[in-house]
Amino acid sequence: MRPTPKERSLHKEKIMDYLNFDRKGPKRHCNKTLTSDGKNFSVHDCILGAASDYFKTMFSVEMKEKYDEVVCVKNVPPKRLENVLEFIYSGDIDVTEENMLEVLEDSEYTQIEGLKSFCNQFILQVVNADNCLKLRAYAKRYNLDDVLDKTDQSIKENLASVMKHKDFMQLEVDDMTIIIKQRNKDQEEAVFTGIVQWVNYNPSQREELFVNLFSQIDISSMSSGFLAKVAYENLVRSNLVCSNMLVDNLIKSFRQLTAETGAELLVIGGEGSEKDCVVYNVNTKELKYLPELSTKRVGATSVKVGRKVYVAGGAENSDAVAYNTCEMFDLNEQTKWNSLPCMGECREFCGSGLIGDCIYVTGGQNTLMLSSCEKFDFHNNKWTKINNMLNLRAFHGTVVCNDSLYCIGGFDGTIHSASCERYDARSDVWNEIAPLNQARSGLACVVLDGNIYAIGGLDNKYLSTVECYEPRADKWRFVASLSKELNRSFSCVVGNKIYVVGGEMNDESISKSVEVYDPTSDEWTTAFELQNPALDATVVVI
Repeated sequence: MRPTPKERSLHKEKIMDYLNFDRKGPKRHCNKTLTSDGKNFSVHDCILGAASDYFKTMFSVEMKEKYDEVVCVKNVPPKRLENVLEFIYSGDIDVTEENMLEVLEDSEYTQIEGLKSFCNQFILQVVNADNCLKLRAYAKRYNLDDVLDKTDQSIKENLASVMKHKDFMQLEVDDMTIIIKQRNKDQEEAVFTGIVQWVNYNPSQREELFVNLFSQIDISSMSSGFLAKVAYENLVRSNLVCSNMLVDNLIKSFRQLTAETGAELLVIGGEGSEKDCVVYNVNTKELKYLPELSTKRVGATSVKVGRKVYVAGGAENSDAVAYNTCEMFDLNEQTKWNSLPCMGECREFCGSGLIGDCIYVTGGQNTLMLSSCEKFDFHNNKWTKINNMLNLRAFHGTVVCNDSLYCIGGFDGTIHSASCERYDARSDVWNEIAPLNQARSGLACVVLDGNIYAIGGLDNKYLSTVECYEPRADKWRFVASLSKELNRSFSCVVGNKIYVVGGEMNDESISKSVEVYDPTSDEWTTAFELQNPALDATVVVI
């Protein structure tokens, strides 16, 4: 039979109670005296060594203190030393908001992990907007990771009020940068105000740091009224770099606003709406109908050139024989669709893009999958062949980026492909580029900010994943996925955002929704719904 855990605990407690009583009273067994500012404390070196790595080292290695009966503790005042000893002997200590940082310092100095841990837990409970900056500094100094996380969260949630605190003015620039990076997206105005106050607190040393801090702010999210304050701030006006940043951002915002104000999508043809041409305003969500196509078109491709919209290929439905016919609609006249010369081959589920004065059409299918390509010079009103692609492709993505034509993914009649290639119009040569991370056909494909996006599609299953290609790095990377799997949807860019329209969902129903992607936040949201489901249509921005 052995003692129970409770009995063993009581035994240990009884011994420690006796030793605590001994150091305070009879001192029969004490063999060391600690002194601090003239006050003495009798102790047992073995007890201190067991609780504290600081004392363990002092009393065990060949140091003077190992042999001295009286040991001076210089960095812990008498009252605080008394609290530390009480914790060592009894496990009890009174930690308050008033003394918690002193206890933390003492626990670090004496290397008592139990006391440091207890202090850490107490500090976590009292973090607030008023003390988070001060406690953050202590958390960094003493490696309190969970306290650091808690203070950072408090700063993020209360940034406007935190930046008005006196502790904020004492921050080093590295801490300022970290706080700015951790902010919420709606806090740019508060951040700018805080940066100005911080710099002006010590302008002789901090004014040169303003440019770097200012460049980290997203000016585009500020209100027009606040931007006027930014423009009149002397730190901005007196610095050419900051002034140019502000002007460039204002120009970009104006262009984006102008583009979005009149942004309209022209959705052309598609299953169930084979001759319809419907205009949707992405802001008002209003729609209007333009004159119908002269021919039913499913799986066609389209390009806008100036104020004219060109549509090529397609078929009466997804099971019908492909067309080689083309037509054009003048957005200024808006009377009817006009026939154009026919392509050299019949094509549906092909791709197209505009380079210079020519419209390029790639691949697709008729009775077979195609690798052939051709171009239409809309000045000469004539189609001519160009070199074939390196691979058979239908249901692929085709875009123009940096004056080169890119063909992405697709279906070759057997497999869904991850291969991609680029066409140089000057040399009439196709070259392989980095493959997609995930094979896909029936994808939507657009260019935004010089990068190519491959969206959704099919790879033996419906896909919601989205990849972004950076031409300079020749590399694909995943970005945020669509909210649902979509195959054979279509897309365009409006006001620096990607709009994905319709498509077939994984239950084989057809979507009416229009999803929008914001590259700044890397998020997809639902913009609005179409009047009718849309599949295998084509779209241009007008």
